Amino acid sequence: MPAHPTPIEITHLNNLNDLFHLVEEVNSTKQPRILKRDKAMLIPVGTPIKPEKKRANKKAIEDTLALAGSWSDLDWDEMIRELDRIRHQSKPTPPLDLDL
Repeated sequence: MPAHPTPIEITHLNNLNDLFHLVEEVNSTKQPRILKRDKAMLIPVGTPIKPEKKRANKKAIEDTLALAGSWSDLDWDEMIRELDRIRHQSKPTPPLDLDL
């Protein structure tokens, strides 16, 4: 990717279809551009955003579902007793002093 995006003069663009073709060019070349009108820079147009891959989304769902039942071997009564013990043996957190 070049250090400085290539400027494109858009003064001659007459309609949205011309702009659409410009966007397609940025998408196909994967190179950023700077839109200019009458030699004044308007806006940099970056490289296109890649759509989220379904495969990555599917893997995230599979990983999440794999967690189901991961604590099934725990004794819940023992865990509740232990959490209660920790809660009572810990010093309380001091109140926040917000200087508003």
